[in-house]
Amino acid sequence: MNKLNKLSLKQREELFRQLRISITHHSNALEGTTLSFGETKELLELGHTAGHKPLGEQLVILGFAKAYDVIVREATNKENIIDSSFIKDIHAIMFEDALKVAPEYVSKPVGAYRLDERYIKGVDIKLSEPNKISNDIENLLYRFNSNNMSLEDIAEFHILFERVHPFSDGNGRVGRLIMAFQA
Repeated sequence: MNKLNKLSLKQREELFRQLRISITHHSNALEGTTLSFGETKELLELGHTAGHKPLGEQLVILGFAKAYDVIVREATNKENIIDSSFIKDIHAIMFEDALKVAPEYVSKPVGAYRLDERYIKGVDIKLSEPNKISNDIENLLYRFNSNNMSLEDIAEFHILFERVHPFSDGNGRVGRLIMAFQA
């Protein structure tokens, strides 16, 4: 953070603008969205939709950017610590607009932990059972209850969060947003 303080306000704003576009595009591309980097940039900066791409997909991308803005704002206050309500809120922010306009595009529940068993294709990892998710998240947050985490701690938190896999969809994106907050 000390290096950021050496930048002018204009330089920091430009850096965060570029990061917002980049993390939004790449985090959603990892999940299979089809917008190019240029289309994502145009959507975020100009509000121009890619007419040939699913509206629900574009609304999730906009929701991710909105959630990223919340993460950046909240991370500036070093007294803010992640809790389960914050995690659910980030998930809800990411999907709320898509849920209103294109509900068929969004796995439910939004902003709440999943109610069904989940498996990750091609991976032999046991995810948390639905009735254990809340407790598993609380234990994880208790174990990593700090705003001064090392990169190793952030990576370990992310791995364990993904193993809990608390939501029906969006776990990777929420996990990456949490890492941005923790960093």
